[in-house]
Amino acid sequence: MTLALGNDAVPRSQIAFALDDATEADRLQRVFLRADKTVPYGELMEVMNLLRAAGYLKVALAGLEGTAVGQGQAAP
Repeated sequence: MTLALGNDAVPRSQIAFALDDATEADRLQRVFLRADKTVPYGELMEVMNLLRAAGYLKVALAGLEGTAVGQGQAAP
């Protein structure tokens, strides 16, 4: 699994530093986390734990556009 901040790939070990740089260490900013459906749940939770450990507690899961749910249709 590859982590990215914007369009830039970020090594897992550097995600906290990259977020601090991008937010000017404002840990109250909301972080949007997006993953495609091939990412295992456990890996997604691991990234959420990395964000929490870095002090970013406002994490939102972002849906991908073009999906049935993203187009206002009910999920199956």
